[in-house]
Amino acid sequence: MNRLHQIFVTLTLACCTICPSLAQQQQELLRTTSPFYFEEFKDAKVLQPFGRFVKTKGNIFYKDGSFLYMENGKAMRADTKNILGVVIDSIEFKKIDDTQMGRVVAQKGYNYLLCVRTIDMKKYSAQVNGEENHPYLDMNEMGLFLEIDGESQTREYDKGFPLQDKYYFSIKGEIIPANESKFKKFVQPEMKEAFKRLMNDHLWSWKDPASLTQLFVFLPE
Repeated sequence: MNRLHQIFVTLTLACCTICPSLAQQQQELLRTTSPFYFEEFKDAKVLQPFGRFVKTKGNIFYKDGSFLYMENGKAMRADTKNILGVVIDSIEFKKIDDTQMGRVVAQKGYNYLLCVRTIDMKKYSAQVNGEENHPYLDMNEMGLFLEIDGESQTREYDKGFPLQDKYYFSIKGEIIPANESKFKKFVQPEMKEAFKRLMNDHLWSWKDPASLTQLFVFLPE
C-alpha cells in the first residue's frame, strides 16, 4: 500500500470513530409506539429482477422486519421470492433473507451497509410481565395483519416497543452479518494490516453505523 493510500485510510478511520458505549446507549433508547416503520402505508416501489418493479402502498413490520403491502384494505406480508428490495417514501430497503428487509444506511459502489430494525421481543415480553399474546403484532397463516387500525397501532399507555438494530453488509450482492469473522474474508490483501489495527481500536464498534461505514475502504471496488 503506497504512502498516499496509507494517509487516506488513516484520515478516514480517524474522522469517523465513535465511542461504542454511546452507540450502545442509543440502542437502549430506541422505542416506538407503532409496530410499523412508517406511521401510515406509503407509496412503495417493489424492485424485481431484470429491472422490473411494481407500485403499491407499503410499510415495514417491526416485529420481524418484513415488507407489508395493502390489498383490498388489508395489510399483507409480501412473498419476497422475486423481490430484490423496496423503496418506500424515498427510503431504500434491500432483501436480507426470505423475510427481512434492511434499510440502506450507506453505499459505496456495489457495496452496501444495511440495517434491520425490529422489536426486541424478549425485552418487550419482560416489559409486559411475560404476556405472550400480542394481537396487535400477530398475522394469520395467510400473512394477513389482523389488526391495523385504532388502538392496535398505538401503545401510548405503556413504554412502547423496544427496538433493536442488526447490521449487515451487501458485498457485490452477497449478504453477510456485520461481524469480524465474516467481513475479514472480503478485505483486500494489501489492507489486512490496516484492518487488523482498526479491530484493535477500543473506540470502534460493530454496533455503530458510523464505525461500520469506515469498512468500505477495505473492500474491493
